[in-house]
Amino acid sequence: MKKKLIVAIVTVIGLFSLSGCFSDADLASSNLSEDADNFKVLRKVTFINTVTDEVLYTVEGNFSITADTADNQLEITAKTGKDEFQKHFLGLSETTVYIVEQLEWVETNQYNFKITVKPSALIPDVDIK
Repeated sequence: MKKKLIVAIVTVIGLFSLSGCFSDADLASSNLSEDADNFKVLRKVTFINTVTDEVLYTVEGNFSITADTADNQLEITAKTGKDEFQKHFLGLSETTVYIVEQLEWVETNQYNFKITVKPSALIPDVDIK
């Protein structure tokens, strides 16, 4: 019994000491990334040819970005309407670079707490016959 109490106390102390490792900037960055992945941040991606300095492609809007290093591409999922989405795959090469810009200020609060539950996670997949 004493060993379990000691382990519990050490665990709680360890968790509290780890909670101080995150800075305000880390928290704000995490919040902005989550909001962007939920289509709440206006962004712009610009692809540039590093040999010619030519702009090859731009994408602007509310979208989520995933860098797929296995396939050497950037995957952009855009929300284009209430329940409408598009997915674009942009190939990367040794002579291209991309820049992602946030186009407007987003207010963030270090004391803000929210839980986002997607309806598809709550409703089971049911086949009706």
